[in-house]
Amino acid sequence: MKTHRRHSTWKTINLKKLTDKYQTSVCPNCGATKLAHRVCPVCGYHNGKQVITIKASSKETVVEA
Repeated sequence: MKTHRRHSTWKTINLKKLTDKYQTSVCPNCGATKLAHRVCPVCGYHNGKQVITIKASSKETVVEA
């Protein structure tokens, strides 16, 4: 359980470090904050095209935009 708890905070801590260090932008599709020149982690869009499909964690359904 300690391992899972330690590894679960890795993503949020490193994302905060990255946003402090690198330039962030707003996703034109969903409005979430994302790193510049990267796929949006919320909706999966990059450059006006859907690159990846994101599964919603609460409903267990695939989000299609």
